[in-house]
Amino acid sequence: MKGRKSDNRTLEYDDRAMRLGVELYRQNEILMELLYHLMKTHRLNSFSVILVYSRTKGFGEFLQKHKRRTDLLYKIEACEGVYALFCQETQVDGGYYFIRRLTGLMDPENIEELRVGIVGVESTRYPLKDLIFIILDTYIKAESPEGEKIVFRTVK
Repeated sequence: MKGRKSDNRTLEYDDRAMRLGVELYRQNEILMELLYHLMKTHRLNSFSVILVYSRTKGFGEFLQKHKRRTDLLYKIEACEGVYALFCQETQVDGGYYFIRRLTGLMDPENIEELRVGIVGVESTRYPLKDLIFIILDTYIKAESPEGEKIVFRTVK
């Protein structure tokens, strides 16, 4: 299967990646439209989307307990152990520090399996479908065996 070239690496859109993309779009299209609208009307400056994977039992409840009241958490049904967290008024560095804080609270045995893609959105210039692929690409890099466990980028 031919992948998409990104940062001098070919990303493979295998079955899991495509299911994740479909589910991310299906479950969150309306939410992302709302966030885009809030940014276009200057009611929101930025938001971050964090895709995070862990097989740790009770991980969803753990995320729910430690997120802010204004953050929205969704379990991605098509991919076991993957959650999407939408953080209002959060730039990419805020998402990164949130994940670092969470890893400090986790059992060290569970940190090894953690995979995270963080995208800070500071502009509405990309169509939503393009933004979904940016989020998906960022997360795929985190799942790559030779890649970093936490991958982040900003969309300006």
